[in-house]
Amino acid sequence: MNAISLLLLVSTASNSFSFSSHKMIPTLPQKSRAMTASSSKLHGWLDNFLPAPVKNDDGSQRIKDFPEQYPATYELNDITVDSDSLTKEAALIRPLLKQTMLESRPLKIVYDANLHGWDAKSFHSKVDGKGAAIVVATYQDMSEKSPDESARERIVGGYNPKGWSSNGGARPSVAAFLFYQNHDDIKKSHTILNFQKLQKVGGGGLACSNDSPDYGISFGPDALVIPLQTASKEAKESLPKQQRGKVATSKLGPYFERGPNDISSLFESNGGSVQLGSLKVLTGIYSSGEEIPYSGAVMDMTSG
Repeated sequence: MNAISLLLLVSTASNSFSFSSHKMIPTLPQKSRAMTASSSKLHGWLDNFLPAPVKNDDGSQRIKDFPEQYPATYELNDITVDSDSLTKEAALIRPLLKQTMLESRPLKIVYDANLHGWDAKSFHSKVDGKGAAIVVATYQDMSEKSPDESARERIVGGYNPKGWSSNGGARPSVAAFLFYQNHDDIKKSHTILNFQKLQKVGGGGLACSNDSPDYGISFGPDALVIPLQTASKEAKESLPKQQRGKVATSKLGPYFERGPNDISSLFESNGGSVQLGSLKVLTGIYSSGEEIPYSGAVMDMTSG
């Protein structure tokens, strides 16, 4: 599967962002569905059951109306949202949100582990019922040392189109994706962030593999897992109290693609497992009374 790198240029002086991409996915083939007025007119009781004919539809409107039914695109989102200037994470990830339910919707941080707690209960109390969500996490990349021998901070995350609800089981979606900060983006100016997007593979099944109220984040059973377990026997025996719940692991291939660099893990240089430094979840902002898609239980179907 072809993939591209997403290049984010951040101007530290003006705090502005600009983006560029080098490859677009092909446009869906145009379907010959144009109909004449005489042949398309419906009469009588059929009008109540059949949709109006679609003229010259190339699929783009359906993708816009139902983005969660299509695989993630590698194209960059060129929509700007004024409120993104108030939340740096929203501005950072906005270009990744093309062809998603959050493409043009204002975003807010609903969960911040360093503020609300590194445990599953705190996580679900903040994210459940909020619909589509973006996870943004940071960790220290031990493979690259700066001149003072400190590790560099890296960004990883993922898009969960169907969010969480603590109803147990899985929440499938072919539109889910992961992203990570490439290892070749560190420049002398420290102003370039180069992100790679990874699509869901093998259909939509197990995109979010565990929506239990006592478990954290799981993109696939193994692609990006942040269980947020602080009271488990293993955590108590192996980790200091301040590090419990911060463990993240990743294995790519079975459920999310390995990308153009054929990496085996989002944390490949760290041996597949890291201690996170920060973890935030952003969701859309909805007006009072507005329906939030996928805010409750969803059908657990492998096709998404």
